[in-house]
Amino acid sequence: MDPLSLMAMASTTFKGLQVLVSKGAEIEHVAQKLGHWYSLVSDLREAEKEAENPPLFKKMFDGESVEEQALNAVIAKKKIEEQEREIRELITWAYGTETYKEMMQMRRDIKAKREKMIYKQRRRQRRMLDVSALTMASIFCGGIVYGTYSIITSV
Repeated sequence: MDPLSLMAMASTTFKGLQVLVSKGAEIEHVAQKLGHWYSLVSDLREAEKEAENPPLFKKMFDGESVEEQALNAVIAKKKIEEQEREIRELITWAYGTETYKEMMQMRRDIKAKREKMIYKQRRRQRRMLDVSALTMASIFCGGIVYGTYSIITSV
């Protein structure tokens, strides 16, 4: 998913989180919404990493300029930092410092889990696709060279 869509989803989830806390929702509901927000933020950060080192085809055919990608990354980073600060204040104010610390541990667990399962698999798939594309391109070029050589030697 592109970073702008992820940022929009994270912002919507953040607003829902603010509403839950302001209405005094049970900590379970808040934790569930917060977990979803952390997942979106994690996906956003991974998308930023992918933008720094895009797959071969994206490098060749992507329409976004470098400046546009950099600007989007900076805007998303600043917005996430602001939301994290507000979440810390909301959770600490409504549920206490210990609850916030527990949620930070939950965040680390989610991040580690996603890194192990999802992102490594995506990177592996991207590498396989790049290798397959390069292999096909090499075979195609080899066929052209062989065909040209065959035509030249048969004359």
